Amino acid sequence: MQLSDQEKAMLDGSWGEPVRMFMNMLVTLGNIYGAERLIPVQSAHASGLSVRTMGKAGIEWAEDLARDGAKVSVPTTVNVIGIDRTRDLGLKREWTEQQKRIMRAYEAMGCYITSSCVPYYQGFIPRFREHTAWGESSAVVFVNSVLGARNNREGGPSTLASAVTGRTPYYGLHLSENRKGSLLCIVETKLADLSDFGALGAFTAAHAGSGIPVFEGVAPPSLENLVSLGASLASSGSVAMYHMLGVTPEALDARAALGSSTYDSIVFGERELAEYRAKISTGVEPDVDFVALGCPHCSLNQLAEIARLLDGKRIKDRVTLWVQTNVSVRELARQLGYVKTIEQAGGVVTQDLCVVLSRPEDLGFKSLATNSAKMAFYAPGSNKIPTWYGSLQQCLDAAVSGRWHG
Repeated sequence: MQLSDQEKAMLDGSWGEPVRMFMNMLVTLGNIYGAERLIPVQSAHASGLSVRTMGKAGIEWAEDLARDGAKVSVPTTVNVIGIDRTRDLGLKREWTEQQKRIMRAYEAMGCYITSSCVPYYQGFIPRFREHTAWGESSAVVFVNSVLGARNNREGGPSTLASAVTGRTPYYGLHLSENRKGSLLCIVETKLADLSDFGALGAFTAAHAGSGIPVFEGVAPPSLENLVSLGASLASSGSVAMYHMLGVTPEALDARAALGSSTYDSIVFGERELAEYRAKISTGVEPDVDFVALGCPHCSLNQLAEIARLLDGKRIKDRVTLWVQTNVSVRELARQLGYVKTIEQAGGVVTQDLCVVLSRPEDLGFKSLATNSAKMAFYAPGSNKIPTWYGSLQQCLDAAVSGRWHG
């Protein structure tokens, strides 16, 4: 790889051991993927900060880095974690204390403790064609697809390496020629709910592999719909970017999105929608004792809708409802009265937390309902909880009645 004099000094240890280690990591990755050089990044989003993903060794590694003086050199947000820092949800003390150790280490390194998978809802918004080093699969898809920034599918260590050095290898989706679509998905049915976009993502991921799908025929979607689609594409498969004709910035028309490359086509109609909505569910017993919304974290609009649907209703006594969001959105929702309405109904509006990175199974839950395709994909394996998947209305009906109605 071609390195600048400054990068060579980083690599030879002149900037300290943490910088040397991380620069060595990035050069190694670059050599593996055939990158000719490193490029500056304007921001980073560090992922993999849960106790579930880091374990004891990872916690000690982060603490050692902070102790050795590692500091981020670009604005760096951090991903969701396994606890709500503002309240006791009944999780084991050992778990919560370990999680706090991780957060203290990343804060000492200069990270913004956003604790969210949607930092763009908190004002961290990369510009079009800006190079970034974000982890968290749904966030990667969002910045590439909806914002048109340039980001590879990074892991926790590589995002922190870029955050500290301010560099990333120049390969993959940082290159214009690698951002063209490889699969055209023609949508021939109405997508009425967030969960419909999740089903579309799961269907498309099964055909796209690690390619870039292009969607045609989708009525103008909301921002939340686009987030849900990307999260499903990333969790159900290995997609890091998509185009939507007339919607996303690099897809003004089919030629711009697909270029001159050859591509396959698939059709998503009413039959495929019904099939994949059913396929995502793993629930067996109709009784539901846990409902979780907000994976990725809820926007202010979503909290307003949940509050509207719960106004005047009451969550069944034996059912727990977690509505997940981040500190910024939660505070706005509190001021607007949405949090009060949801919690008066018996729900809990959490911040920082992600169900699949936490341990709700320790609280004895037996059956989960969610409108998140990402959560429905991970929770049965990560948390060992059978999961019902459906619309927001179905999930809230389950929270009120204690039963799933398909």
